[in-house]
Amino acid sequence: MWRKREQLMLWGTAYLPLILIMTYSFIDGNNWFKNTFVADFLKKYISKTLFDVVVIILIIIVSIVLYKLIVRYLFKDYENQLHSSNFGNKFVIRKYEKLSVNDYSFFLVTLLLPLVSLDYSSAANYTVSLFIIFFIVLIYVKTDSVSVCPVFFLSKWYVYRAIMSNNTRQEEQENPFLRKEVYIITLTKTLDLDRAFKAKHLVKNVYYVSQIDRDY
Repeated sequence: MWRKREQLMLWGTAYLPLILIMTYSFIDGNNWFKNTFVADFLKKYISKTLFDVVVIILIIIVSIVLYKLIVRYLFKDYENQLHSSNFGNKFVIRKYEKLSVNDYSFFLVTLLLPLVSLDYSSAANYTVSLFIIFFIVLIYVKTDSVSVCPVFFLSKWYVYRAIMSNNTRQEEQENPFLRKEVYIITLTKTLDLDRAFKAKHLVKNVYYVSQIDRDY
């Protein structure tokens, strides 16, 4: 299972674009960059508005690259390990569905609202906002809300709400509680429900899964 460290890394990376934009706004709002040699040089070639756009684009690009790198690091070798005979648990998936936009709504609100509602040239606003972001990240980590982290959404991994079981259908009919409602993270876009899967438990009801070549 993951420890809190992995979740902190994940959510810290998720909020990195907001932190970088806030930091740039704070530096720009206090004219710390305006009178530097680099700023004087750039003024000859591009306008302030164009420079702001370039900075935002660079922040987005850097953030997406880091999103991919952090997920790749956290899931390093999971695929190979799950396809080995002695790693992970074998099970089947009875049903799965994509997460809705509503599942990401709290993150989107906490990401976008500060950008349009606060003046980050103020040291007080900047400091308070950083504290609030840190507090939100702690809430996500405390509640093991890995499944709604947008880092996966912007990488090549897929997150689904699913029903999984390691029992036969007859056993499940006799005891419906044998089925588990979980969140799964996988590299496979379309899951073949006639095939078996292997899983690594990450946190709470969240699993990393990989489809294997054998029938259940």
